[in-house]
Amino acid sequence: MKQQRAISQRIARLRPSATVEMTEKVRAAKASGRRILSLASGDPQITTDPRIIEAAHKALQAGDTHYGPVLGDPRLRNALAAHEKRRSGAQYDDADIIVTPGGKFALLTALMGTVEADDEVLVPEPGWVSYGPCVEMCGGKPIILPMLDRIDLAVMEAAITPRTAAVIVNSPVNPTGRVLSQEEIDGLVDLADRHNLWIIFDQVYSDLVHTASFPSPQATAKGRAFTFVVDSFSKTFGMTGWRLGHLAVPPGLSKPVSRFIQHSIYCVPGAIQAAGLKALEIYDEVVPGYREMFRRRQSDAAARLDAIPGISCVAPDASFYLFPAVDTDDRALAARWLDLHDVASVPGSAFGGAGAGHLRLTVTAPDREIDEALTRIASAGIL
Repeated sequence: MKQQRAISQRIARLRPSATVEMTEKVRAAKASGRRILSLASGDPQITTDPRIIEAAHKALQAGDTHYGPVLGDPRLRNALAAHEKRRSGAQYDDADIIVTPGGKFALLTALMGTVEADDEVLVPEPGWVSYGPCVEMCGGKPIILPMLDRIDLAVMEAAITPRTAAVIVNSPVNPTGRVLSQEEIDGLVDLADRHNLWIIFDQVYSDLVHTASFPSPQATAKGRAFTFVVDSFSKTFGMTGWRLGHLAVPPGLSKPVSRFIQHSIYCVPGAIQAAGLKALEIYDEVVPGYREMFRRRQSDAAARLDAIPGISCVAPDASFYLFPAVDTDDRALAARWLDLHDVASVPGSAFGGAGAGHLRLTVTAPDREIDEALTRIASAGIL
């Protein structure tokens, strides 16, 4: 029998997503009849507001079932530009906004537009598990920089070579929930400017910042000139399954970058974009409540975890994550909690070596399930 040709090394070399694999593992455990209390999901588990669903329904009934503009619905792009101006002060033209099927595709689009074969991209860790693989899919090489508690600009600058093309920066950070300071952002902008680098800024959790301040590189004209901003509706509005995000590009670059959209997805379905437009319309009505719910849950859960011997936990300034330090092997502990106590978490080392000795926990489950999971954790401990 003729041997089958191997799949591409580009795909074969990719590491599986640790967070997706955990989600699938929990799903399989539940399907087998186990009652799993999940503190592992990156889905906010917010019920999508009925008005958002109705907007999509109306669009479908009105016949919005055909190809649409490659860059996205002009009305949605205008609303996204206005939303970004309120948040960061950045003034974007509608033409600088590209609607994408989720934030992950916005990231991939930015990388496809900036990374040549064998280019290097600086990736601070712990960080989202898809950054490195997305760089590799574009033919680039991720340069991993351990930076748990701060962006160390000296370390970052020392890692720059003639092949360095970009740096991926995430704020608020997944998995820690940390918000980068204005000093860190200013330093990054200066570094990128001096070394002629692109900044790819992932801010998908920015609507869940608990404080008034949210520093961003696109806030100044200088930073906006070389910053690609990745954002999504998923975490803010409980729209993970809708696959709706966007990419804000430096002035004048949307036309060439959109060629990747033309030759891949073509466009995001119009009804999905109609739902996004409605979501932005009701933002002030619904998002503050989501934000406060997560802040309260983080604060309560952090205090309970911090009281457990061998666990140290402080509530972050954003998102719905906790990243407690544990005085034991994080992978073994996560496995034991799941196998013996039916509580799911994600080892911190899944987000890079700098995350070892930590766990990523989420506070997205209903309050009663979070309470029960924390009670089980307190009883189990870390030994």
